[in-house]
Amino acid sequence: MTETTAYETDTRTDQLSTGARIARGLGAFALGGALLAIAIAFVGLTLARYDLIDKLSGFRTFMTMMWPAGVLAIAALLALVIGFVVKGGGKRWQAGLALVLSAGLVLVMYTQVVMPASKAPPIHDVTTDLNNMPQFVALEVPQVSTGPFSTEEWRAFHTGAYSDVQPILINRSPSEVLAAARVLMEQRGWEVSPTQPLKEQLEATAFAGYLRFRDDVVVRVTPVMDGSTRVDMRSVSRVGVSDLGYNAQRIRDFLKDLSAA
Repeated sequence: MTETTAYETDTRTDQLSTGARIARGLGAFALGGALLAIAIAFVGLTLARYDLIDKLSGFRTFMTMMWPAGVLAIAALLALVIGFVVKGGGKRWQAGLALVLSAGLVLVMYTQVVMPASKAPPIHDVTTDLNNMPQFVALEVPQVSTGPFSTEEWRAFHTGAYSDVQPILINRSPSEVLAAARVLMEQRGWEVSPTQPLKEQLEATAFAGYLRFRDDVVVRVTPVMDGSTRVDMRSVSRVGVSDLGYNAQRIRDFLKDLSAA
């Protein structure tokens, strides 16, 4: 082997070693970062779930990890590619696991928060009767806010997105309907108010998502001339602007089950 050939071989070996070190270092960094991001997101959610911190703080902590997780996913992918290209780029499993974890965290955030938020209007108060909304009297509900929007804008959002959220008619007496509603509420784990001042309605607190956001619910019954009962419902989130569609879906599901009860 000539001196020139030996020099080229040594140079190539040094370059490969440098590439391998980069791949390993980047993979380890991405894996450590992904584990840290998941830990921060999970701890924030869990502390808020059990009211050790307020709900919005826990939610913000969770969502703050979205961009770091995206960057870590790119770093992990780069480390994985370098590891396959460069000879001696071992420990590719670190980069692969980092890619799965970081991309998985981004996917969870996107499917559970970003997508629902893009489809739901920026409101958190939903009802079957916009003209005569059921009012809370048993629960100490904070004054319901329309957020940064006027009442007219809120109504427009509601009408445009939730035109299908309508009252239902049930061929039973009001008392029977309320009894069935209470059973459904308890089955869902809602906290039914121990006092119910108005005999024509039932109030409870429901919970949304892993964070267990508190949403207040009222079911109102009205007798109809033919002997059936009209059922109206309202579901309101205590915090936030958009509810990601939880309140409307809660009303749809509850009234469907109540009708079949």
